[in-house]
Amino acid sequence: MPAQPHIVLIHGLYMRPLVMRPMARWFEAHGYATSSFGYRTTSESLQLNIEKLDAHLNAITAPEIYLVCHSLGGLLARAYLEAMGANHAISKVVTIGTPHQGAEIAQWMHLNKLSVLLGHSLTKGLIDNRSDWGLDVPLGSIAGDGGVGFLPLIAQNSEPSDGTVAVRETHLTGETDHIVLPYSHTQLILVTEVYEQALNFIQGGHFVH
Repeated sequence: MPAQPHIVLIHGLYMRPLVMRPMARWFEAHGYATSSFGYRTTSESLQLNIEKLDAHLNAITAPEIYLVCHSLGGLLARAYLEAMGANHAISKVVTIGTPHQGAEIAQWMHLNKLSVLLGHSLTKGLIDNRSDWGLDVPLGSIAGDGGVGFLPLIAQNSEPSDGTVAVRETHLTGETDHIVLPYSHTQLILVTEVYEQALNFIQGGHFVH
């Protein structure tokens, strides 16, 4: 029996692999093998997390490997691909609520002397980041505009957001496709519509708008 295509799920800031389990079960029901990559989001360096992700991926035997990442996990995936150059086996990347251009909420925490709460995540691109993808892997970026969270309380405008990450921050020059769904930052990893759109991108290279 041929090996199944494999989806690696990468969680976001302050989270653990268990939060990706509902998504994993859904993908498994649709014919994919899955694994969740766990990493310390604030206490370990970016380089160490890249090395651990590389070891996780090297242990997978599959015809195709896809990354589906929430929030900070998308920045880790991007850093991994940039570090690997052409030496990787990733076919496509889907990011969900990932602040590709840096996160205003992280900048606010930094300015208000709360950087200790972010730890090493500061070096993973939450404060400053390039706004171009520039990689040979198709990227689908999913954003939310169900703005329930802390960001609307601190932002000086009412721009669309998922409550933690602004829609604007999820865009990236060179992205293959982008879609906005009506959910908050945490809802984005719990809603079937998000899973369906991620699968649309994995299978067809685009979202269904």
